Amino acid sequence: MSFLRHNSERKSSQMANIFLLPILFLVIFLLLAAFKRPKRLQHRPIPSPPTWPIIGNLHQLGELQHQSLWNLSKKYGPVMLLKLGKVPTVILSSSETARQALRDNDLNCCSRPPLAGTVNLSISQYI
Repeated sequence: MSFLRHNSERKSSQMANIFLLPILFLVIFLLLAAFKRPKRLQHRPIPSPPTWPIIGNLHQLGELQHQSLWNLSKKYGPVMLLKLGKVPTVILSSSETARQALRDNDLNCCSRPPLAGTVNLSISQYI
């Protein structure tokens, strides 16, 4: 009879260890994630009106988009982030911020992505 009691005590302690092990791993993971943050500079997020999940900010643009953007810029400032559908779009609504952005980020703002179609069309005659 003592063998059965000893066996059941061992099973209960093993079950307690099985439940404590995932909790221990979770605590270690959270501690490592908390202390291993990137050391780069933290930038302020661009102000943005609240979005809806699929359409983004399209519900805030009326029939006259330029007036809707002007009203949003009065509330959120000359630089704001809108999501048009799922595409994030930075809106610069004053000439001074647009001039500064184009001066500082010229290559990032004014370049086009390479198109795969033009490469295929130009090489196709030689293949």
